[in-house]
Amino acid sequence: MSKNKFIVVFFIICSLQISCGFQLRKPISVNYESYSIIGDSTAISQNIKKQFSYGKIAEEKSGNGELVIEILENNFNKRILSLAGNGQVGEFELIQTVSYRIKANDKWSNERRLEAIREYTYDPALYNAAAAEESILKDSMVEQISRSIITEINNLDK
Repeated sequence: MSKNKFIVVFFIICSLQISCGFQLRKPISVNYESYSIIGDSTAISQNIKKQFSYGKIAEEKSGNGELVIEILENNFNKRILSLAGNGQVGEFELIQTVSYRIKANDKWSNERRLEAIREYTYDPALYNAAAAEESILKDSMVEQISRSIITEINNLDK
């Protein structure tokens, strides 16, 4: 009887893993011994550095790493998406835009641009909740952009 329960629980866990989009991620695997990030010291750089530390790739602070990521532009915008009948804001749109280029094997790539967009409803009566939601959305946008940069770096040699 307990063996059957185990099998049922195992299949439930497997189906949850498949349905929710959860993936085990392996450390970054690139053929570079060192990297440098130029032009940015925000959360995007911190996320990229964290990913490289998992792969045990050394950071070269002087900007002379084998792999150089140059952040040319990092902008965050918040704009009103809709207004309620009484003139109060009903929805906001958050836009994070990053322009960057990569130098690998002594050759610069073309400038690339990534954009992450999030929308959320705003209720002035729930100001603290809206501020917390905005903070979480900003973090998810930074995570999305840094993951996209890392994915591109992983695919450089392929």
